[in-house]
Amino acid sequence: MRVQRRDPLAQLGVLMARYRYRVFAGWLIAVAVSLIGLPCLLASISSPPIEVAGSESQQAGTVLRAGMPSFGNEQMSALLHSDTLRTTDPEFQAAIDAAMTATGSLDGISGAVPLPVYGDPKPAPAMPETLEPLRSLLHDDHTAYLLIGLAGDDRRRQDLIPIEQAAIDQATQAASNGAVRTYLIGASAFGQALQRAEIADLTRIELVAVPAAIVVLLVGLRAPVAAAVPLAIAGAAVLTTLGLFTLTRGVFPIDGMLLIGVNATGLGIGIDYALFVTNRFREELARGAVAEQAIRTAMSTTGRTVLYSALILLLACTTLFMLRWHIFVMAAVGMMTVIAVSLIASMTLLPALLLSLPRWIEWQPGWVSKRAPLDDGGPQGLLARWARHLMRHPWLYAVAVTAGLLLAATPTPSMILGFDAESRALTGTPFLTGVAIADRDAPGMASTVTILLTRAAGTDEPDTESLLAALRADPEVAAASKLDNGVDVTAVLAIPKHLPTSPKVVELVRRIRADIAPAAAPPGLQWYVGGPSALISDILGEVSAKLWWVVGCVLALMFAVLMVMLRSVVLPLKAILMSLLATGASFGLTVLVFQRDVGDQASGLVSQGLIWPQVPLIVFVVLFGLSTDYELFLVRRIQEEYLITGDNRGSVAIGLQSTGRPITLAAMILAVGFGSLLISQINGLKAFGFAIAVALIIDATLIRLILVPALMQIMGRWNWWFPGAARAAPVGPSLSEQPEYVANPVPAP
Repeated sequence: MRVQRRDPLAQLGVLMARYRYRVFAGWLIAVAVSLIGLPCLLASISSPPIEVAGSESQQAGTVLRAGMPSFGNEQMSALLHSDTLRTTDPEFQAAIDAAMTATGSLDGISGAVPLPVYGDPKPAPAMPETLEPLRSLLHDDHTAYLLIGLAGDDRRRQDLIPIEQAAIDQATQAASNGAVRTYLIGASAFGQALQRAEIADLTRIELVAVPAAIVVLLVGLRAPVAAAVPLAIAGAAVLTTLGLFTLTRGVFPIDGMLLIGVNATGLGIGIDYALFVTNRFREELARGAVAEQAIRTAMSTTGRTVLYSALILLLACTTLFMLRWHIFVMAAVGMMTVIAVSLIASMTLLPALLLSLPRWIEWQPGWVSKRAPLDDGGPQGLLARWARHLMRHPWLYAVAVTAGLLLAATPTPSMILGFDAESRALTGTPFLTGVAIADRDAPGMASTVTILLTRAAGTDEPDTESLLAALRADPEVAAASKLDNGVDVTAVLAIPKHLPTSPKVVELVRRIRADIAPAAAPPGLQWYVGGPSALISDILGEVSAKLWWVVGCVLALMFAVLMVMLRSVVLPLKAILMSLLATGASFGLTVLVFQRDVGDQASGLVSQGLIWPQVPLIVFVVLFGLSTDYELFLVRRIQEEYLITGDNRGSVAIGLQSTGRPITLAAMILAVGFGSLLISQINGLKAFGFAIAVALIIDATLIRLILVPALMQIMGRWNWWFPGAARAAPVGPSLSEQPEYVANPVPAP
């Protein structure tokens, strides 16, 4: 029986297959150009912008830069330390002078001023009224500090840190015969050090992820050629994406963490999409279809599902644009690019490869069992029998699995977001060395909270004594001082007792904004709270404020898209609940593994197990997109059988038998890709990879193999209920309606 209706995806697949040599040439050129440009991309990797657009800390930076240009866009400390010399020794004093001279010659530094020296009774040489109140902070007579202002935007500030660090350190060593070393500590120094650690992790992660994915594919498929096809698609997609990044690096700069995430996502998504289509192509060949017919059917069924899955994941990623922190924008653009390229590769390169390899696709080495991997026993296969067993006891399995996942999710509400000091990853860096010294002496020097008061030009300096007194009375403030530009801006400086990564400092910023400044600031003046600690507070506040907006938008998008695709109201609701269970359980386990009690840890240097603020949202978006992919692959296969037979139980059994193995294999590959992040030295990357890998394993096993079949049996014909329709109909043609589908195909001679 032939059907005249022609399917666009089937036609596209056949077209790509017929012109496969041109397709190969086009992708070969794209990959070659990408490989040539790869060194340029790696050389251009830079730190991401860290400011929150429109935040109070950014506004404070603008006011400070305009009113006091020497303080620049960011304030940082240069810590001078000697194990042998005291700060009052002539050699140490010469080192301080040399550091001041070096800062004056560096392009990225807008100004520098030495702080009072411990043990030296002489007042500070500059701004004594402002700096002398800070003398009580200092307790180490082997350490001195310079307050440095950095010019330029946050990306430029981070990029210049290595040059500034080297120049100032060389100057102090030269002036003291190597006895005094200098370490820059501040937000930009931390970002730059972390960037280097991420780049160092990149190669190590890829050396684990790629071989592990190859092993999983070979074990799962037992056919080297069939395993090589998804790897080729993923490799072409990732390399082409990197090539696009190389071409746009001037407009869209790339940082190390984004590159790691894009590689992991591209490897997993590219293999997954190609694996599902290849699996369906092999099924059709096993049924006796010729290669071109197998391509048509695979593209019309599984290819269509791949298209829908990619569109869903792309839509989910767009919700990250709601946040004003640039890191989320970069993550969204990076993931959307690699998803789109993977989709294009699956729609063009994959059909061309498959039609070139029909005789080799099932080849197995002699040492492999000759039982065909796709010989699953049909309706009597292991997974089909398992599905029937489940559906005889659906309530037992549904309640047990749901209870277990809810139990795993119970720690989720106690998740604490913040920035870990990443002391393990940054061991040996000048930044961490300086932070460790400062943590013993004056940890708050890198945490200064600046309250900027603005007034009309030419008016009298406001009375800030009440504000200073209120700040000094706070138990988390070590010292407070003020500085006025004599025109229109007064800066009140509050020095916390801890490093900026400490949760106690974040709470201090919130108290200043909510309680201290409103009550004690001079009336009638506009004020802004800024500084590195305020920046961290703004990042956490932005994530908290937009969290439920992103969650709501993702859920609404998923429901709407699935309802249109599946022509059902019940199935999208079930899919959302299943995804929430898997995500919640993953977050709960992440909290148990990575988050320790931070209540009594005052120091921000000690690794506190805080979860990076970008991790939960990005993980949520990615997981919902991926779990919806698996839902589509399983349910559309069930729907395909149901529309033919009308038998809910039999359709579930056949659908699970047909898709259970490839879904599990695909999830394992993605879990390997993201799980490889666990070898990173950076706790934030570890938590990110762990959360996604665990959720994928839960989704592919407990959700797809147990909970979904059980619930579909419980809901029966209600699975397919849709308003105004007596029976669900697929968005695309069912198996028997495929273009040029032959009921019992006879291979062409």
